[in-house]
Amino acid sequence: MRNLSDTKYKGINYLLRAVPALMVLLPYVFFSAQGFGGESSPSTVTFSSIAILNNLSRENKYFTIDDTVRIDGHYYRFLIKSPHGDYDVVSTRDVLKTCHEIRVIEEYRATKEGSEAWNAAGESLKNIGRGAKQIVKEPKESAKAFARAGGKLVRSIGRFFKKQADGKPEEKAGDGTNRDKGGEGFFVGKHARQFAAEVGLDVYTDNPYAQTLIQEVAKSRSRGSIGTSVGLFFLAPVQGLGLLSNALTPNGFDAETEKLICDESPAELRYVLSEKYKTELGVECTDGSPVKALLDNPNYSPREQAYLYFYLKCLTKPKAGDGIEGLAGVIEHLGKVRQPVAATFSTNQMELLLAYQKYENNLTKLITAANVIGGVTGKQEQIFIIPYDMTASAPEMKDFLNEIIKSARTQGAKGTQLWFIGDAMSDFISEAKSRGITVKKNALLLPHFAPGDTAKKGE
Repeated sequence: MRNLSDTKYKGINYLLRAVPALMVLLPYVFFSAQGFGGESSPSTVTFSSIAILNNLSRENKYFTIDDTVRIDGHYYRFLIKSPHGDYDVVSTRDVLKTCHEIRVIEEYRATKEGSEAWNAAGESLKNIGRGAKQIVKEPKESAKAFARAGGKLVRSIGRFFKKQADGKPEEKAGDGTNRDKGGEGFFVGKHARQFAAEVGLDVYTDNPYAQTLIQEVAKSRSRGSIGTSVGLFFLAPVQGLGLLSNALTPNGFDAETEKLICDESPAELRYVLSEKYKTELGVECTDGSPVKALLDNPNYSPREQAYLYFYLKCLTKPKAGDGIEGLAGVIEHLGKVRQPVAATFSTNQMELLLAYQKYENNLTKLITAANVIGGVTGKQEQIFIIPYDMTASAPEMKDFLNEIIKSARTQGAKGTQLWFIGDAMSDFISEAKSRGITVKKNALLLPHFAPGDTAKKGE
């Protein structure tokens, strides 16, 4: 058996080391940033007890989710088994996206082209399988392995030529990963983006199985060994799993933005977005400006950058009605993100605020408090929507609540609402209530985040 540290396998080895680190670090990034901290005692719940996932099929031909769900820090941790490999997924938000990706992989593998691509990627997929088992078995050791590998991911041809052209040092995300991976490269990147768009995958996904499949299909298409336009236009249904699984809400998905992501390479996409900020939002993208800092921030994937622009435009320059204030402050906040998980967190927050606004149509201002993006309503209430669970609390939660209360005084707010898309623990809810803060859990079950044809209030 070959050692994964052999030169031949270094590229995939570094990729494998990056993925478990994201999964291990995710539970701590948000709450550490906001004032939460510490680890709760290890415990478990049953899958059926998680209200937000009650409609999701736990067992089907694509995947099986273990009925025992661990509570890891402030998050649920799921073990998912699929025909092509195992997954260890943190948070209800990510379990939905992962199940969608598994379904697409399995559907595509069943096609002639998909079978050819999967078999061609055999050695890489075999190595990923070893890595996935390690994620489940020794997550902390995987994180240490990633730390040792930090910043040594293989550059694509596209980024290499860009570096030679502009002479600037290559920037990496705070965890050392390359968030442009998947869609870069002059030839392969173009086919990767096109294929991902056809089958409904995020070309910049951190799922190693999906990323390897995307890259193998792209390489095969660039060589002309498999055909194009074999997209899965009709995926077999899975109970509780919608088609728009690269977004948290139906309103978080935009066809025009998806086309932009598909058509443009990472560098070109950021250039196009800089022009859009200038012409559409009246915000200059010059050296030293907050927009420049945001678009140059390597912690965001190109897809997240494109959607941030879409969410900000819809909120501050809607097609009908008045826009929301606070654009400059939020852009400055977004540009200072220092970890990929924090970038994803912020992008999800903007998506949820947009869905909320389309339903309620009562936000007047975007604000930030304790590193969380929120809004102020016409009734002078603050609202913050947290895109993850909070399955445990810690003494430091008081610091977070103190910052929220301090923000309310600054804004002259009469009250504050704090929504979580998943669970929130009763002791945290009680503590918040004692301070005049209303907490809602399982927010994704509210009509604000339902499909457009059922969410009518704000129209």
